[in-house]
Amino acid sequence: MMKEQRAFPHIETERLLLTIPSEEAAPRMLAFFEENREHLARWSPPVPAGYYTESYWRDRLAQGRAQFTQDEALRLVLFERDAEAGPVLGVCNFTNFVRGPFQACYLGYSLDHRFEGRGMMYEALKAATAYAFEQLRLHRIMANYVPVNERSGKLLRRLGFVVEGYARDYLLIEDRWQDHILTSLTNTKLKADNARS
Repeated sequence: MMKEQRAFPHIETERLLLTIPSEEAAPRMLAFFEENREHLARWSPPVPAGYYTESYWRDRLAQGRAQFTQDEALRLVLFERDAEAGPVLGVCNFTNFVRGPFQACYLGYSLDHRFEGRGMMYEALKAATAYAFEQLRLHRIMANYVPVNERSGKLLRRLGFVVEGYARDYLLIEDRWQDHILTSLTNTKLKADNARS
């Protein structure tokens, strides 16, 4: 029996559009990550070879669409609400889906440094987590951050994420293993008999 094809998300908020764009957005993805290279390096693991090329981003966007279709990940790109063909403002990625009794994923996100402090990532993640819970029927979203990243910690608390632990030497960032604070948000509306296997 074939699995029903799920439509690609088109999530609108007051100011933003969140979607999984086609490979045609590769130049704009590259521009976003080049513009924010220094800004994001403080919080991100090392990038793979070819990361700052259009061909890498064409492949990554195609992979993102395939992962969504295969129920493995939800890699959303943020645009201004009425400018889907405009510049990329940020990304929020729900990855490593585990179904069965866990129904969980990891969340990572990045915003263009020029748009920080305007509540845009809060707006995006509020809508994106609702989609993950209501449409994808996930039960747990896990998000981890470097302790000195106060902005990220504050954002997650505002969204309702709860601190669950502290992991020492958790992730390689800026050439050293860095501790992380572990948080999660759970879908209290998802009943056990509604969870997908």
